[in-house]
Amino acid sequence: MLHATKRAFLFLQGVLLLLACTATTTVNATNGYFLIGYGAKARSMGGAGIAFPQDAMAAGANPAGMSAVPSGLVVGGEFFNPPRKVAAENGRFGFQTPMANSATIYEAESGSNIFLIPSMGGVYQFNRKVSVGMTVLGNGANTRYSSDANFFTLTGLQPGQTSYGTLGVQLLQAQMLPTITYKATKNQAFGASLAFAVQQFRAYGLENFTKPEFQFSSDNNHLTNNGNDYSYGAGVRLGWLGDFADNKLSLGAYYASRTFMTKFDKYSGLFAEGGDFDIPEHYGIGLAVHPTDKLTFAADIQQILYSDVASVGNRHPTTSINDPCTRPITPCMNIPPGVTPQPTSQALGGVDGWGFGWRDATVYKLGVAYDLNDKWTLRAGYNYGKSVIPDNQLLFSMLAPAVIEQHYTAGFSYNLSKASAVDVSYVYGAENSQTCQVNSGCLTMLTQDPGAYVGAKMKIYALGASYSYKF
Repeated sequence: MLHATKRAFLFLQGVLLLLACTATTTVNATNGYFLIGYGAKARSMGGAGIAFPQDAMAAGANPAGMSAVPSGLVVGGEFFNPPRKVAAENGRFGFQTPMANSATIYEAESGSNIFLIPSMGGVYQFNRKVSVGMTVLGNGANTRYSSDANFFTLTGLQPGQTSYGTLGVQLLQAQMLPTITYKATKNQAFGASLAFAVQQFRAYGLENFTKPEFQFSSDNNHLTNNGNDYSYGAGVRLGWLGDFADNKLSLGAYYASRTFMTKFDKYSGLFAEGGDFDIPEHYGIGLAVHPTDKLTFAADIQQILYSDVASVGNRHPTTSINDPCTRPITPCMNIPPGVTPQPTSQALGGVDGWGFGWRDATVYKLGVAYDLNDKWTLRAGYNYGKSVIPDNQLLFSMLAPAVIEQHYTAGFSYNLSKASAVDVSYVYGAENSQTCQVNSGCLTMLTQDPGAYVGAKMKIYALGASYSYKF
């Protein structure tokens, strides 16, 4: 068992290295940092797939779905383009007090806006009751701001310093889901997956958070610019799929446990709880209505518990850095000369350390599929999830501005033969912006003076394709 687990993690690390080599960060893949769906068919339908499995990527939505797809393989990829921009009024970003009444608007655009996201899966119908399969999923987040756009200025440039260095983060996640399903009856199936996961992370350009006078981090040596770090972990997924009303109605549900990961040791001064970054628990329900043999309507509701992962959900202070009692230091008042304040448990990397301040995500997915003829299937969909970032938590989320809320999707399949097909998907994430404005009563450590604000803006274009082959 130990050797099998080790081989699984080595395989996943190989997959992750492939992702890294092809720059496959999913870049705040829009339901927080989860993709809206897995595989070209599901993504064409707004991600809906809990009750409507279509290929060997089905385990990404519901392990039980693998019972309903024929034996075969699917391999695909998607070009993903998410332009992102952050901005501030009243001067450059930073904790320095901006000039009152300044009309200056400072904007920064993230580079690295073209990514390739691969997908792959396979399933084998062992007999009428049992199937086995494997699905490999990816998630993540990424930004990179040039050295002249590093907006965490804190105390400002030092003498002779010309820039703050390139600023950014990259998180890659790969999960391998070996899955088994069992049909208890002709119309009722249950499925279970093990979720083996590996993550790669790096951060750079956060040196200004190591200033000793601020004591933001519990460990300045493990906060930033330490190269790539890896963590490993595992969890479980359970699912159910049932057909009713002479197969006119399908219902489904799934539950994915928290994936418990080893810590990012190189970034134990950045992530809460000494470098912990688990993959959050999530679950959902779905239905699919088949009014005719050619037409299907599908709908899912998914819940992602980001707030339960401290490094993602813990909130940062929203008041001014100039007041030492709003910073994670002790003592915070009457500091004697020559005494250096000490970080508390709320400091970066601490037991209660800052995170991105994300709230839980509730995601709604709608899709329709129509078999035009024996060769063509047309699909369309819609996906909605409110931004996971509270306005007063935009501070760190400018590193991961996951503010997209609405996605419009479309796609098609073309059967090359009875055994093979090509699937194409297109996703448009409608541009959405989010701000924290002092004049509206929103304060962060970046916005204190009248008229000041910080904001983030993002949109998405994604074009994907896959090839599937039935045994």
